[in-house]
Amino acid sequence: MAGLRATAVERSQTYALDQRAMPVAAGLIRSDAPEGAALVRKLERDGMPTHLVEAGFVSVGDFWAPWCALEEDGEIAAIAFAARQTVSGAEVGVYTFPPWRGRGLAATVTAAWSALPELADRTLFYSTTIDNLASHRVAARLGLTQIGASLRLT
Repeated sequence: MAGLRATAVERSQTYALDQRAMPVAAGLIRSDAPEGAALVRKLERDGMPTHLVEAGFVSVGDFWAPWCALEEDGEIAAIAFAARQTVSGAEVGVYTFPPWRGRGLAATVTAAWSALPELADRTLFYSTTIDNLASHRVAARLGLTQIGASLRLT
């Protein structure tokens, strides 16, 4: 493949995410619960809040099920969702919105996501780029074990 050159290198780490007990947290909303259905109806009726749209969640279809969200004062502060999913495995995607960062909410929604019944028979993963220090703190807070690394050239 003469002439091909990588213009960017992305290094990632992958962690095993064991299923955990559902954390008790005020404002925790699960996609499989009546509160989750109510949140979806509210967002469809009222539209997506600006902070969600700015982060790329432009419709409720961007909440890839199963998901867990954490609300504070009626606003979605953090969300964990199925970034990748097969019949045998699933990888969590996590996003904490800027006003709520640095308070451990990503670890809470990640733990809650791992406890969802729909994921009970799947191997769960948590991945992050090598330079995402906040994401590495989430992995450390949850006591996750690194099981692999990857290198992507683009």
